[in-house]
Amino acid sequence: MEISSLEREFSERLLAFLWSQWAQMGMLASSSRKDAWAADPEALLLLTLEVAREDPRLFDEALDWFLVNERWISLQRLRNLSQDEEDRALAGAAIEWLSQWRRRTSTAPKKAKPGTEPEPLFLNAQLSVERPDPAFLAHGFLKPSTEPSRRSASPDFNLPINFAFRMRALLGVGARAEVARVLLTVEAPDMSLQAIAASCGFTKRNVQEAASALRAAGLASSWTLGNEQRFRMPREPWLQLLGIDRLPLHEDWPQLFHAFRVLLRWLRDPRNQELSSYMRASEARTVLEQVIDDLHFAGKPVSAAGPDGEDYWDHFTTVVRQLPLGLRS
Repeated sequence: MEISSLEREFSERLLAFLWSQWAQMGMLASSSRKDAWAADPEALLLLTLEVAREDPRLFDEALDWFLVNERWISLQRLRNLSQDEEDRALAGAAIEWLSQWRRRTSTAPKKAKPGTEPEPLFLNAQLSVERPDPAFLAHGFLKPSTEPSRRSASPDFNLPINFAFRMRALLGVGARAEVARVLLTVEAPDMSLQAIAASCGFTKRNVQEAASALRAAGLASSWTLGNEQRFRMPREPWLQLLGIDRLPLHEDWPQLFHAFRVLLRWLRDPRNQELSSYMRASEARTVLEQVIDDLHFAGKPVSAAGPDGEDYWDHFTTVVRQLPLGLRS
């Protein structure tokens, strides 16, 4: 399979997945799916900003949802989950766009960062951008300036996928809500602070303060094992409080979605189209090794080991094509 074919197949799978997730979270879209897992809003938005560079409609609908539901989103957490320059540029542009429309300021074009040439935001776009969006231009992207429709709705808190929003409504948009979400949904009797922090997208210090506050309120308990402090939350009181029979399922979306972004960017890179068969396989091994820890943390039984030489490309292709997008994918 050629790189271009693998990229197209992977991108189409991701786009279908993203549309189905946002449709359950209030975006103006339709989906028959009723997922039992709890979504991670910031991780999902960050993945969408990358994947939807091939789907302008999804990109604009995601921004519209962001504007309508900003009170439920942690901008600090969105920044925290941005792991490289590409992430930070896209997240920064989306945050500035949000600020721009919140203030309803003029959309007069701004200059891009000094010494940089703006790149088209939407890939494979053939039309010139006559009126670039100032927020995206400031971060090095040429995006057509469009007005948000504000047709997105608020998330339905009764759906399992929107459990994060329900926790934020109860505990505020911050580390406490994320700690509670993780401790209540993860399939483990207890968790270390380091593991909680990795799933929450906040610093270990912030997570420790949040977990200690929940413990002080009688909502969590902790003990020390060796030099490691571990926390747990009793589930039965929360089931009664929320009026539900079961808690949603847990998925380590930040790690899984970071792996997806790295793989997709590598597949999209036009320079890789020119590689020899041997070099293509070698580079594929390198990029898979870069994301293997994230995939393992997310519980995906993927191996970076494979045949030597050119045959490794077939192994890489199989891994990408079979990557689960979630617990039920």
